[in-house]
Amino acid sequence: MIGDLSGLRAVVTGAGTRGGMGGTIAEVLARQGARVAVTDTRLDGAREVAAAIGEAAIAIELDVANDDSTERAFASIEERFGGVDVLVNNAGVLGDSGIDAWRTTFEVNVLGTVRCTEAVIPGMCERRRGKIVNIASISGHSARGTAGAYGASKAAVLRYTKGLAVELAPFSVNVNAVCPGAVWTGMQSEPFARPEEVDPALAGLPPYEAFLEYYRPLVPLGRPQTAEEVGTAVAYLSSDDARNVTGQCLHVDGGAIRT
Repeated sequence: MIGDLSGLRAVVTGAGTRGGMGGTIAEVLARQGARVAVTDTRLDGAREVAAAIGEAAIAIELDVANDDSTERAFASIEERFGGVDVLVNNAGVLGDSGIDAWRTTFEVNVLGTVRCTEAVIPGMCERRRGKIVNIASISGHSARGTAGAYGASKAAVLRYTKGLAVELAPFSVNVNAVCPGAVWTGMQSEPFARPEEVDPALAGLPPYEAFLEYYRPLVPLGRPQTAEEVGTAVAYLSSDDARNVTGQCLHVDGGAIRT
């Protein structure tokens, strides 16, 4: 099957919500044969996702914005799995305006990605194999009217991805990104709870209808994407099918980004 991950050991960050991006990615990777460490700041949420997956999953508490938490989490994963073959850096926040929001957004979205990646690089390089998949966003490619900190942080993740891919290529470690488009998760539902603040023309619409109306003209295929579709893309990049793909960004966006 495409994206066969049999026998691989994977870590997904920010995966403590069933139906959310990270939780769904973890479920897809497990379905493709991987053992998965489901990590999140909310251990109860991580346990719920891991329980839904079954014996192939473990739940680990991880705050990617904290050095000590990251060190403890990856030490525990190393002890229980014996190594990491696949790292999916999914944890992220949607920053608001203000300097404190910018700090928080970059601490989680950028430095959190770096912290977790640095934790697995030595083992991957020693084994001379590994897959790192960073969840970026179409916001990292094109300007948006809101959430400037978020877009800037995802642009940084994309640049980090490309640079790290070159750095780790001699060790046969692949580094890629996935850019989701319009996916109805908690990160989207929160701003669309007040659709008039996203776009005054959306005032009065229910949140999901406002979400569809906002993205419909931006997506050539005319429909939103799903977390399952993002998970499938991650599974492909995590597999040996993508052994000659590195430093790339796979857009799962219905054609929204065309450059």
